Amino acid sequence: MYKLKTLIMKKQIAKKQKSKPFDYEAAESFMLAEDESPLVNNSYYFSAHGEKESFYCRLGLRSDRTEVWFYYNNGDERLVAKTNLYKTNPPLRVKRTESGWDVFYDGELTDEHNNCSNATFEGHFSSNHAPVDFFSHMPPVCTARAMAAEKWSKEFFAEVQKNNQVHYEQTGRLVGLLKIAGAEYNIDLPCVRDHSFGAREWEYMNNHLWIMGVNERSQINFSMVSYPSLTLLEVGNLMVDGKMRFMTGCSYRRELVMGGFPETLTLNLKMDDGSRLKVVVSKEDEERYSFDGGAYNFSEGVATITVDGEKFRGIFELGYNRNPKRIFNGKEIRKLKV
Repeated sequence: MYKLKTLIMKKQIAKKQKSKPFDYEAAESFMLAEDESPLVNNSYYFSAHGEKESFYCRLGLRSDRTEVWFYYNNGDERLVAKTNLYKTNPPLRVKRTESGWDVFYDGELTDEHNNCSNATFEGHFSSNHAPVDFFSHMPPVCTARAMAAEKWSKEFFAEVQKNNQVHYEQTGRLVGLLKIAGAEYNIDLPCVRDHSFGAREWEYMNNHLWIMGVNERSQINFSMVSYPSLTLLEVGNLMVDGKMRFMTGCSYRRELVMGGFPETLTLNLKMDDGSRLKVVVSKEDEERYSFDGGAYNFSEGVATITVDGEKFRGIFELGYNRNPKRIFNGKEIRKLKV
């Protein structure tokens, strides 16, 4: 039945992808309505990495609050925004331009010695690459397997419809200047821009994993998420010199991401061209974030990532519901169909 259900869902997902292609312009123009529900999120994330430098920032807009992350580490200086929730006047903002996106920050950053100073950042993201939408562009097989592994009912399909977010990424370059306490840091790094919007209730999620790395010619992405309706959904892609390959299957020790943060993680990915990739992730640093009063907690790790020996640097992110019984819906992970 699992194989039959997978085949049915592959056909249905492929049909939906064809009938409702990704509307890039509509996605780029999305804005929250004035009377929007606080459960609806409009999130912008920029993650840029080089040989020794790492930068990321996140602007999560909601009708009643704004979530802000800001991080920079060049190996000598480590600067982080310690205030992450704002009712009004957030220090981070983004603006779409004809050539990409501008990023501005004007607020406090704290160094590794706990010294706090006002800082400013002005940066610009540009790209020559098409965006990758997590629904429209990924092969149907991964989502089909996730749905086939669940018990089907009217309630199940209704619950799946709750996960109606638009989520896409674009590889490009971030160039900017960070100023703090008389020091200046010029940033010129390969970058991934992530945009997502739609209903996102943090406590609804069980747990998730995100691995993303960049270098001057390539970008690797692997994402896993667990919801009450879908116990295990995994997707991924690799872009090399503008050519994209998508993941169709994977294996790794999933028990290592069931509540802790491993120092290393090895994944074996099967790609849509039949090739296989060995991905090794080694954590270098970590910053922790909490949402909705501790309902959902993030570990945002910076990591070295190798793909068949080629070096990347990027993000090793894990998130968990505050209820440990919610992780993978409390199911025995070794027995899940993947």
